[in-house]
Amino acid sequence: MLKGYNPAARRRIGWLCVGYGLFLLGFFFFTLGFFSEQKAVAWVNFILDAVLCAAMLVLNAGLFSRRYKAPLAAKLALLLVSLGLAGFTVFAFLLPENGLPPVLFA
Repeated sequence: MLKGYNPAARRRIGWLCVGYGLFLLGFFFFTLGFFSEQKAVAWVNFILDAVLCAAMLVLNAGLFSRRYKAPLAAKLALLLVSLGLAGFTVFAFLLPENGLPPVLFA
């Protein structure tokens, strides 16, 4: 799949995919799976998502250096996915009137 990329770019893209997977698993299984302490679970999930989004944006920023030989379309697609997940985190957790778990501000 990533045969045309240099090994450093493949490693960084692999870590980005791991981050995306952790984000989705954390959201679906962590938030939707535990309902006993909903406020604590929502706070932990918010912190987890914020840290993952920050790490993914740092990885994406580094991917745009000349050292990583990858197509620009792939770099932009990964950046848009990271920005979309960061936007979802802001929308879901920091806007209490629109958020999925509005218990952060309750």
